[in-house]
Amino acid sequence: MKSSLPKRRLIPRWRPVSKTLETTEVESIVDQPSKKLAFDRDVFNDTVDSWRSNPTAGHLGDVIAFSPDEELRPAIARIVDEAVQKGLQASDTQRSIFAEVREEVADPDDTHLGGRLATQARVAQLRKELLVAPDNVLALLDMAQLQLAAGKQAAAKRYLFTALNLAPNGRIVLRTAARFFVHLGEFDRAHSLISRHPAAKDDPWLMASEISLAQVADRESTLLNPGRRLLRSSKRPARQLAELAGAVANREMIDGSLKEARGLLRLALEQPTDNVVAQAMIDGRLMGLNMEEPAIRRAVTQSAEALLLQAWMAGDEVASEAHALRWHAEEPFSSRPLQFLTTLYSLQGEYGKALDWVQRGLIADPSDAGLISNLSFSQAALGEEAAAEATMKRSRLVGQTWLEPYFKATEGLVALRRGQFDLAKSLYREAEQTFLKAGQDSTAALCLAHYAKFAAECGAPDAEALKMEAEDRVRKAPTIDGIIILDKLSKRPVSIPLEQEEQRRLSQWVFDPISNTLTQRLGVTARNAPGLVVEPGMPPKRKH
Repeated sequence: MKSSLPKRRLIPRWRPVSKTLETTEVESIVDQPSKKLAFDRDVFNDTVDSWRSNPTAGHLGDVIAFSPDEELRPAIARIVDEAVQKGLQASDTQRSIFAEVREEVADPDDTHLGGRLATQARVAQLRKELLVAPDNVLALLDMAQLQLAAGKQAAAKRYLFTALNLAPNGRIVLRTAARFFVHLGEFDRAHSLISRHPAAKDDPWLMASEISLAQVADRESTLLNPGRRLLRSSKRPARQLAELAGAVANREMIDGSLKEARGLLRLALEQPTDNVVAQAMIDGRLMGLNMEEPAIRRAVTQSAEALLLQAWMAGDEVASEAHALRWHAEEPFSSRPLQFLTTLYSLQGEYGKALDWVQRGLIADPSDAGLISNLSFSQAALGEEAAAEATMKRSRLVGQTWLEPYFKATEGLVALRRGQFDLAKSLYREAEQTFLKAGQDSTAALCLAHYAKFAAECGAPDAEALKMEAEDRVRKAPTIDGIIILDKLSKRPVSIPLEQEEQRRLSQWVFDPISNTLTQRLGVTARNAPGLVVEPGMPPKRKH
């Protein structure tokens, strides 16, 4: 049985530097940043209309001139494609610009040969840049990420430590180094790097990192209370406080202070980072917040991970796969997007594809427990029983005990493949009971659904009864995974609604009929509060 994703924490992300430079993480906490360039939408639409009426290279160039506005680039890319496909007039220079626009808009994807060649070309380019300027910190960070993704931890460490020596006070460098140590499983070292740095006491980005890393390292945070005070008193822009508010909100939620956590998460979502949005997609639902509000939907588009979570909750397998691939391209060393992909392909019965992706992930992270669990499951599902048993044996030798119920279920699959139906039943039921005792009812139901699916495939005598039992259990503890398995098992869509808790809004619109005004009231509402309320204000005083 495949494993679920581990708990998410708001630890620093390690994107390509070009992506990080587009975020507020690079802003000074003292100086006010410049605003993003934005063009008038009406003027842009008029320019597009002019090109459609007279599709010359000159008019097309007028459309391309709007490309510095990031929000207009997808629309420009579509027009570019339309022009190229129709063979309309375009100069060589414009075609070159068109290619750059499409490249910036298109989802990155290294799943095909072209993507892998592009990665190799990027490594070669970085080598040239570092030969000319060996103190280029940003190039060093990108090179470290690509080396780590290729499984070259020692090389990645050299590049990263060089960057750290060159810029020991750089926020991006410090947060990247902490993320590197988390990847290696050196949680205490990651936490110490941030907590002992003098800048952490004043920088909300480093404070957020310290609070989240303390959770991962199972340590007491030294900056949690200072972080709370800063959020109450700081007059910094919301974008500078987003990750700190998100980190403290997560800590409050874990401690059971849901009211405080909701308020902090609302603050974090005023001007969130991609990291905050992805965390909020999980924490917000656990706290009963409405994550479908327009402002949040706009913020979700910043994050491939958040888009993946949104698509998955909607049951959109195609979009989920696309967003997972994009997430993997942004963080090719991370096991999380690959754990999801291997889960998705396994649910779809694409076990060979799942195995390929697991093996790719283990290059970058050979000791990741979730990937190892998914490896043994994929091997067993493909009928490679001996390989699956060898994988589980190696994992047990290094003490990854929390995977034991998953391995029991996988051993049950191996027994089914060998026709040992009584043994399979014993192993699957043991795994199921372990999950139930741990309070993981939905995982236990998923385990039973897997058992029913493979029992049917292997011709087990009690397959039909298992199918009925699995459907009943998944109805009581529904998950997207379980519903997909039942769909495949029944060969028809199974209608099982996911549990919907009463939700709270992060803001409300208030209409005052006396003054004829509509204002937004920020703050977490009561459960199931309406989006618009009518509250008459005081009538204006009459002048005497």
